[in-house]
Amino acid sequence: MSRLRAFLSKFAAPLNKRRRERELALELAAHLDMLTEDNIRAGMSKADARRAARLHFGGMEQVKEECRDARVLPFPHSLLQDARYALRGMRRSPGFTAVAIITLAVGIGINTAVFTIANAALFRGFPNIDPDNRIIYIETSEAGSVQFGATSYPDYEDWKAQARSFTGMGIVLDGARRLIVSNDGRARGAYDGTVLSANSFEVLGRDPILGRDFAPSDGTPGAAPTALLSYRFWESRYGKDRSIFGRTVRIDNKPTTVIGVMPAGFEFPHHRVDLWLPLVPGPDILKRENRRFFFAYGRMSDGVTIRSAQTELTAIGRRLENAYPSTNRGFRPFAKTFRDRFIGRHAAALYSSLWGAVGFVLLIACANLASFLLSRAAGRSREISVRMALGAAKRRIVRQLLIESIMLSSLGGLAGWFLARGGVRAYELLAHSPGDYDRFYYSLDYTVLFYLAAISISVGLLFGLAPAAALSKLDINTALRDGGHGATSGARRKRLSTLLIVGEVALAVVLLAGAGVMVRSFLKIYTANPGVNTTDILTASVAAKAGQYPDERARLALFERIAARLKAVPGVDSLAMADAVPGRNAPESPFELAGKPQDRPIATAVSIFPGYFRTLGARVLAGREFNDFDGLSAIPVAIVNRQFANRFWPREDPIGKRFRLFDGPTPEPWRTVIGIASNIVQNDDTGQTFYPVVYVPFRQRPATFVYLLARTDVPPESLETAFERQVQTIDPDLILSSGLYGGNGPAPLSESALIGNWSRGFNAVLFLVFAAIALLLAAIGLYAVIAHSISRRTQEIGIRMALGATARDTRNLIFRQGMLPVGIGLAIGLPASFAVNRLLKSELVGVSPNDPITLLAATTILMLAAALACLIPARRAARIDPAVSLRYE
Repeated sequence: MSRLRAFLSKFAAPLNKRRRERELALELAAHLDMLTEDNIRAGMSKADARRAARLHFGGMEQVKEECRDARVLPFPHSLLQDARYALRGMRRSPGFTAVAIITLAVGIGINTAVFTIANAALFRGFPNIDPDNRIIYIETSEAGSVQFGATSYPDYEDWKAQARSFTGMGIVLDGARRLIVSNDGRARGAYDGTVLSANSFEVLGRDPILGRDFAPSDGTPGAAPTALLSYRFWESRYGKDRSIFGRTVRIDNKPTTVIGVMPAGFEFPHHRVDLWLPLVPGPDILKRENRRFFFAYGRMSDGVTIRSAQTELTAIGRRLENAYPSTNRGFRPFAKTFRDRFIGRHAAALYSSLWGAVGFVLLIACANLASFLLSRAAGRSREISVRMALGAAKRRIVRQLLIESIMLSSLGGLAGWFLARGGVRAYELLAHSPGDYDRFYYSLDYTVLFYLAAISISVGLLFGLAPAAALSKLDINTALRDGGHGATSGARRKRLSTLLIVGEVALAVVLLAGAGVMVRSFLKIYTANPGVNTTDILTASVAAKAGQYPDERARLALFERIAARLKAVPGVDSLAMADAVPGRNAPESPFELAGKPQDRPIATAVSIFPGYFRTLGARVLAGREFNDFDGLSAIPVAIVNRQFANRFWPREDPIGKRFRLFDGPTPEPWRTVIGIASNIVQNDDTGQTFYPVVYVPFRQRPATFVYLLARTDVPPESLETAFERQVQTIDPDLILSSGLYGGNGPAPLSESALIGNWSRGFNAVLFLVFAAIALLLAAIGLYAVIAHSISRRTQEIGIRMALGATARDTRNLIFRQGMLPVGIGLAIGLPASFAVNRLLKSELVGVSPNDPITLLAATTILMLAAALACLIPARRAARIDPAVSLRYE
């Protein structure tokens, strides 16, 4: 029985303690009410009587604290009590709570969204590629070239045979192409597809979820064509119909057997790939000099680093140079991670800058809330002083205030989560140009959720520390005597408020300066003169299928039939064709000047039809333009641009000079220069540089595809459908692409600069939005601090005006005091922007990171916003009535 009583007493003890606590609390409350009634009878007001009674029983709060501490779990209970108290405080101040949550939601939300984007690009790795970077991209590069290099199939075969740093290598078409799918029981349609080596998915470590992978025999000449489908394509076109496997459909008019489907979400090497075909090496692909279409990749063996793999590839490249000097001289293989290849070597700086920008916005939001809480602390000092007088410990007060801040920031973080989801979705839709294939998968995964939770708690601590520290140092006697004003409106609080405003202004000017140089850079690109009049020009590209148009004469006949049809379309003023459009990457070729056989410089070579310069609004400065007689049987001729003439024949007349281009190791016929054209931007998306360009007649150097360039008398967009209909009339299997970064269908040439620099423009807009938010928050913070200061200084201002100060004097005084921290913030922020803007240098075109015009504009905008924020409360202070203000409080 004694053991049973002991066992039951363990459960009865907490209940007994709670009963004693309630009895003690009721007894103390009864004594407090009795003493309050005695004080009222003695002539005190009800409020003073209650205050005197509480001071008399100052130990009541301490006794209650001790009773709570005697419970089984005092700490969780007290935390729960603090949380309830914080919620009641939020309900009592709905306006402040709403402003705080919205401010924090903006700061935390955009911070989380940018972290999600940076996490996908910098940390999670390229989609469907080994995140440990065991799979690397391999390309060739030639000295003097302005283009990145792809690779040739024979080089890839030699790398695969000789390299020991890789467990496997694959090769894939660098870019998707439009494929016609028909004869499958559904409407004929065009889809994005690519070709790759049969072992590609084995190298990537990905298997089909249905069907089989490509076999080595699928990539041999003469093999029956096969295809693998993406999961999205299988779902959208065939409704996950399993009967499609093993069936023969027509892809680009070739009977092709569908052998399987890849996993959901798998897209390689680009976004939007619908189906894959095995690479079957043909005569053109087997040319070692043909380096325009493919890139290689390999899975590194365990223990191999990119540096050691690069060393081995360099050695192989030297051996190939010695073995094939005519095709491989100057060409070396280079290994990169997929992330470095597709997002650029400056991506880390760009994403870090974006991340830093939103970090500044968050810091400004925290500074704002800290200022608001400091101002609010003046109203709460009486409450806190009474609690401390009744025995509440300082650490309990600080904890209570920090819990309030953390609860606010948690609610802001919750709202920020939804804002981040919307921001990431908007970034996916807007940050990439319409034809951009290179995308990452942005998901708010557990890493992002952990980051959100961490910054929400950290932010709560950050903006809650200053007011908590200020309130914990209250002078209780002064606070109770003066109503709480003296303790929180002194020098300490003013210094904290001023420091917060200085920090906000400094961060805002850094963001404004960064956004300014990004916007100026994009405007430089967008307004650059490409050397042609891009207004009212419709462009499209069309390729002749090798199976249907096997030789040059057949392709030329097709393109000329297309040109004749399109010229007859109502609204077309003139039409030209070429194998490249202005600004875009055009083929580069080594060439040799007559009399200088030892030199092999590189120039851009563009094959054009007659009427090219007239259609584009360019000019032939000397000599003549091509005509219909410059064909295969005529004397080989060429036109060079002014940049080419000035560089290679300075102070000489280029007309009549001779040179020859090289197709790999094979020299082409000697060409005679018959004209000098004005400079047109080529191979430079930014439109800032004119490179040497040679133009040759398309009939003398035909390609397998052409770009159509039509100058119109009507809006170019209105002719897109007519162009597609005319081309389909000639050959239903022909597909018109825009010719601008992989887009589908014809498109105005004026979009070229915008589409080619879409990401630059979007990043500039992002920086501008972040800077605008920072400017708005800083202005609101400055206004709130000054307005609150005026409300606390009403008596002082009234005394000044009663002693003779005019409304103008009062307005100037408030204005000067408000602008002083702004000036200090500018003095700190402008030098800081010099250092921060250097991180953006890789993204800037034609603009210095320390551009004085941008810095002046940023300073002016910030000063105007700050002046407005100071002027409004200053004008209100100037209208204070001295007679009313002297009776204030």
